[in-house]
Amino acid sequence: MSEHTNTADHDPHATIALPPPDRDISSREDIAIFVTDFYRDVAMDDLLGPIFDAEHVHWAQHVDKLTDFWAWQLFGERGYEGNPLLAHVPIDAKHPFSDAHFARWLEMFTTTIDLHYVGPTAQTAKQRAAKMASAMQRLLHGRSASADHPITPYLTTR
Repeated sequence: MSEHTNTADHDPHATIALPPPDRDISSREDIAIFVTDFYRDVAMDDLLGPIFDAEHVHWAQHVDKLTDFWAWQLFGERGYEGNPLLAHVPIDAKHPFSDAHFARWLEMFTTTIDLHYVGPTAQTAKQRAAKMASAMQRLLHGRSASADHPITPYLTTR
């Protein structure tokens, strides 16, 4: 969430900007914060929210599973079980994901990270999200990666 309502003005449309982030993602708790905020916004999004509504997502379980996923992606913590690419195949069959869905998901993810964190691990999270969105889009739409798409190694230090 990028803005908070300024209740001092009693204007429901008045907002105040949050200060820029001054720290990087450094713990599982940090991951839980961005996952929770991100999916709260996704659930309310006009484009993405209806897909989650139709799938009757159990939010507490979903957030826990995705916190495990990002802890694995960013810190190498074991605990995530599953295949996020294949998990979305049956959902896409019922509610086809368009290029706009992938773009919106990535835009919201990047915005959420940028609102909370700055640093190499935050950058890695955004890069891995872009890679995941691209891979899922190729899988679900039956496309191959272009030969001119660079492969970037992702290395983080803790």
